[in-house]
Amino acid sequence: MSACPVCGGKTAAAALPGLLTCADCGLTYSTEKHMPVPVYAPGLEQDIYVSAKTKLFKTALDWLDSALPGRGRLLDLGCAGGELLRAAAARGWRGEGVEIDARLADLAAGSGCAVHRRPVEECGLDGGACEAVTAFEVFSQMAAPAAAAAEIFRLLKPGGAVYMREFNAGFHLALLRLQRGGLFKFLGLRPAVLHDFNFTPRSLRALLEGAGFREVRISNSPPTSGDPYRTGGRLGGFSTGLLKFLYYNLAQALWFLSSGRVYAGSSLIVTARK
Repeated sequence: MSACPVCGGKTAAAALPGLLTCADCGLTYSTEKHMPVPVYAPGLEQDIYVSAKTKLFKTALDWLDSALPGRGRLLDLGCAGGELLRAAAARGWRGEGVEIDARLADLAAGSGCAVHRRPVEECGLDGGACEAVTAFEVFSQMAAPAAAAAEIFRLLKPGGAVYMREFNAGFHLALLRLQRGGLFKFLGLRPAVLHDFNFTPRSLRALLEGAGFREVRISNSPPTSGDPYRTGGRLGGFSTGLLKFLYYNLAQALWFLSSGRVYAGSSLIVTARK
């Protein structure tokens, strides 16, 4: 048994090799950490960081505009090439980014925004200086998610907001079992996405509430557009995108029928206030 790095609960070996699962919050994490900077095949980054997430960025900024109509300073963790920062600036936000990939950080800095090139808990930013923090699929690849959440809390002004998107561990672990069992082999599908830290709704709530956040809200996230990671195999981009859309609506129906207790979506949106 070892202690959960998010809630401190007891963890034990999961049903899949190389993974530990917390009995209290459901966090599933790897026993061996991988490189912190993801590496994608040539030509995929434009889809992954830009076109696939354009609608998701708009939804995030719509929510932040409503929650914080005065705008202010927005810090985007894992800002990649600065796509969300540019969209935020067009709405009147003062954007800054955190990006440890040097090449992507250079692209983001080219938009005129300040970009910090170390993990957020090592940047030494002023406390209480931000109105908003955004993070899209970043906590799953951090070295110390709990420390990062605590630092975000420190950086936000009272009443400030965080908007996160993370992969849903329950969904992806189930898919990985089916994937390893050969169910998707004929179509060449590789739908499961697992990183160093794989969050459930309970572990995301524990992460943020443990850092001091209040008003934690969790929902199924709409999917990315198309097939940016090229995991759809023979289905192709259009069919994969359509399947993701249909499944998202099924997940929403399950959420409604369960009175908000079942989160079956492939990814989750989490918002919270300081």
